[in-house]
Amino acid sequence: MRIAALLLALLLAGCDQGQSDAEKAVAEISPLEQAAIDAGVIPDVRNVTLSGAYERRSDLGTDSFCAVGNDEKGYQIGMIAVFGPATQCEGLGEAERDGENVRITLNSEKKCSFTARFDGVELKLPGDLPDGCASYCSRRAGFEGVSFYRIGEGDAVARSTGGRNFENLCPGG
Repeated sequence: MRIAALLLALLLAGCDQGQSDAEKAVAEISPLEQAAIDAGVIPDVRNVTLSGAYERRSDLGTDSFCAVGNDEKGYQIGMIAVFGPATQCEGLGEAERDGENVRITLNSEKKCSFTARFDGVELKLPGDLPDGCASYCSRRAGFEGVSFYRIGEGDAVARSTGGRNFENLCPGG
């Protein structure tokens, strides 16, 4: 009997090996989180696309992020963080999404790659970024720790996002 139980446990453990850690994390939703999704309080990140426009407003200006594309083929993105009338960070690049992780690569200046978090409503950039990311910023500005909230869904809304140095942060797809 013990041998059968051990074999069953090993067989079940082997079934999960095909999933990545990100897939397991997204697939394992707590009952409380599922109840919030069912009630419409929070979105189900498994069914939300990154495509759209995002903003965060402050007294210093409006930070914007946009993404055109989809999870299968990737996204063309643009973002700007504003720290006053002449101080900002602004760049264009690409993104790939894996569950709540979004791998962003800015490539309109020096290469800058990092992983942000996306919960279906808010995109949060990490507080520590590679040195190459500074090439997108004026003096005394940085993308570190910036976050953006979804204001509109889809490619059409994303393409209407303007920047300072770029007329459209997300012109293509």
